[in-house]
Amino acid sequence: MNPDNVAAELFRKQNPSNVKRGGLSSGGKMKLASRIFVNAPFYRERKTDLSAVADPENAQGILIMMDGKALCKAEAIPAPEWYSEKVGEFKITQILTAHNHQLAGSVYEDCALFALRKECKFCVINRSVQGKSPALVNKTAKLMVEALDKIPVEEYGGLTLNGGMTLKPGRGMERIAPVVKEVSAKYPGLQIGVEITPPADLDWINRMADAGTASLMMNLETWDGEIRAKMIQGKNEYCPKESYLAAFERAFKVFGPGKVSTCFVVGTEPIESLKKGISTVIGMGVVPSPLAGRYFEEIADYPFAPKVNWRDFLEVISFAGAEAARLGLKTMDKAGCVACGMCDLIKDVVA
Repeated sequence: MNPDNVAAELFRKQNPSNVKRGGLSSGGKMKLASRIFVNAPFYRERKTDLSAVADPENAQGILIMMDGKALCKAEAIPAPEWYSEKVGEFKITQILTAHNHQLAGSVYEDCALFALRKECKFCVINRSVQGKSPALVNKTAKLMVEALDKIPVEEYGGLTLNGGMTLKPGRGMERIAPVVKEVSAKYPGLQIGVEITPPADLDWINRMADAGTASLMMNLETWDGEIRAKMIQGKNEYCPKESYLAAFERAFKVFGPGKVSTCFVVGTEPIESLKKGISTVIGMGVVPSPLAGRYFEEIADYPFAPKVNWRDFLEVISFAGAEAARLGLKTMDKAGCVACGMCDLIKDVVA
């Protein structure tokens, strides 16, 4: 959607450190109809069918417009008071941010695939820390705990931690596990969901659980083999589809039903191929999270420009919900992307 200046400023306050990590931080976070929370991408240059303009009756209010007519009223979610805090020399929002009733942050805000020039076409995980302190690229458990100490953690249902891929056997889990362990020790009641690439050594899944991880998200991104080779070249090379399926099987045994999920980026492949992937993972007890591909207009060389028809997107969501119902799959996540529910609708159809 295209925001006017007032709406754009409300959205800017939600991400004051301008962190870019795909759905995790890009977009305008809004509440619709007093109960529906969404994180919708917004653009200042790229033209869209929808626009967001200030609601003159509400300082936080937004009107969602189409063809000059108001479709619905929304309210920009205000930035929490703790956004003004600092952790040492860093703004707290460079470490953790709020997403609905969840907290989220990247432990390793980079990926080995960038150095190999084999990064995923849609990934921007390394963009927001370029030129910044190495301490923000690879965050320590101490830094994460110090940030949490400044946040009313009891007001949030869970914490999502993610990170880019490494070429070590843990594929990044080796960086996140120590953070999970220390955070769990300090905040034993806080549910922690981890989003990461499947490890080469599947024992790392058990180690993640032992450290205190409550749920695990390992993103397939796209199902079609030829498209995977082009869209996620490095992942497809180092973590082929078969390794994901093996990791899903192990993770299901470790975490149990409804605690393992995977993202599909809608807009990367034909609908029928996407449905085949969704059906396959649901059959393994894995919750699919179809997300509409997003475009970053402020990144000059951004190579991914998805065209997602909303009817196709609803068809995918409906299919996922029907398949999950047929096989009795429900999400049990209390932390992670599915638990947050702002970037997709899967929580509403598999709860």
